[in-house]
Amino acid sequence: MGKLTSIQEQVQESIEKAINMIEEQHKSLAQKSFEYAEKVEAEVKTYSFKNLESAHNDAATSVYEFVRGMNKKVGEYTSDLLGKVDSTIEGEATEETEEVAEKKPAKKAAAKKEEASEEATA
Repeated sequence: MGKLTSIQEQVQESIEKAINMIEEQHKSLAQKSFEYAEKVEAEVKTYSFKNLESAHNDAATSVYEFVRGMNKKVGEYTSDLLGKVDSTIEGEATEETEEVAEKKPAKKAAAKKEEASEEATA
């Protein structure tokens, strides 16, 4: 049960780190948007709607490229984490298989001894 608790704690810590990272990036992106909005507000009278639309599209493209990058990083991080979990689980399965393999010959040897003793007494 200790390994499962450890894995659970690792997953929880990883999610907490991801949440913190996403929150920081969200605030950073929002700050950039507000700074840009302040510039636009100050110069709104000189902007045409085409210029404003172009500025919006450029800003949106930047934001979504950033979010895609974050998604890629989170995917890589979770892939590494799942790889660790898989290797832990596979290691445990290998240990169990080895234990079963070690027990089977012992049972066969005991059965042979029992047969031999029965034959000797017969």
